[in-house]
Amino acid sequence: MAEQKSPADDPLVQKAEEVERLREFVDQTSFSGDEQEVSGELSAGADQHPADSADVTEQRGRDYVIKQLLEQEAEQIQEAMRRKAEGRYGICEECGNKIPEARLAARPEATLCIDCQRRREAD
Repeated sequence: MAEQKSPADDPLVQKAEEVERLREFVDQTSFSGDEQEVSGELSAGADQHPADSADVTEQRGRDYVIKQLLEQEAEQIQEAMRRKAEGRYGICEECGNKIPEARLAARPEATLCIDCQRRREAD
């Protein structure tokens, strides 16, 4: 009799939880207040060197890109969960071959086998 895995053992669930933790961290650390709060500026009326303000703006820009990448990854994980529910998980969308377990362990949201992924990236 095959041993059933709990949802906590599912690599997709683990990846989804990891991405959600990272999204929450970025929200809490970068987007939880206005620039004055984030930069630790004591007074809106006090002169502050423009480089200090630029640094906060630059960091927020980087964090915004990170947040967008995490959003895309969350969408890929949700799509993989839909494919799993439909019985299509682990099947390459291009060639129809089974995606190796090692690839799914590393990238549980993968939709392509490694050969098809390489061809797509080369184009």
